[in-house]
Amino acid sequence: MTFLCRARRAALGSALSALALSLAPPGPGTAVAQGRVDNPVVEAEILPGWTTRNGTRMAALRLILTPGWHTYWRIPGEAGIAPRLDWGQSQNVASVVPIWPRPRVFDQNGYRSYGYEDELILPLEVTPQDPGRPMALLGALAIGVCNETCVPADVTVQGVLRGAGERDRRIAGALDTAAQPGARAGLTRATCRLEPEGRGAELTLRATLPPQGSAEDIILELPGSPYRITESRTWREGGELVAQASLRPPRRSEAVGIDRASIAFTVLSEGRMSWSQGCTGG
Repeated sequence: MTFLCRARRAALGSALSALALSLAPPGPGTAVAQGRVDNPVVEAEILPGWTTRNGTRMAALRLILTPGWHTYWRIPGEAGIAPRLDWGQSQNVASVVPIWPRPRVFDQNGYRSYGYEDELILPLEVTPQDPGRPMALLGALAIGVCNETCVPADVTVQGVLRGAGERDRRIAGALDTAAQPGARAGLTRATCRLEPEGRGAELTLRATLPPQGSAEDIILELPGSPYRITESRTWREGGELVAQASLRPPRRSEAVGIDRASIAFTVLSEGRMSWSQGCTGG
């Protein structure tokens, strides 16, 4: 199978020109999704969504994959390719915040990864620079797409967000599966222990948390840290969900130094997803 990779600057330059022309024609109160993009693996579009009570826009990126193929969550796992989303060429846009829906767990040749099969609807909370003007949303996406093998795919997508828009049940459904605060899921305590291991360290996290459903999994993160997390596994011991992983520094000579307050973790099960940050010694 072949994959169509676009030259980003040329594509975005053309898209900017097209969107600049498209900002005027439709009347107030309409929302238009422009520039549907297709390649042999991925179809992409912007769902225009609706204006929220706080003045932001709840839009979404919709990706359709060839049946049997999947792409990756923001944390791809051991066998995945991390997605990169660039909205920097957008017009009248102050910020774009993705709100990731709950991913599936994939086991590939003994490695675990997290992602979405066949379709991904990724809600985007878009803040305008000038609330009185339409927004031109332009994205350059570099994602991993996998079936038997994993390959990178580059996609450009564009959309015009104007007027109040209207609620979209597809976006609302994706938002319903997004991560909730750990306390809302019943988390009452999280402890972590770091022990030297070779040139890195072993991290053990214990979360006091009621059962979240079948196939519970803790996904550990070190935001802003160069250390890699490998060989992660999760199991339950009564009222505690336990995760253990190896931490590897970026270079062999570097020692591991981790602030427990920075350790973040997502608890993923078939029924729900929760997120928390920070743990105490234990």
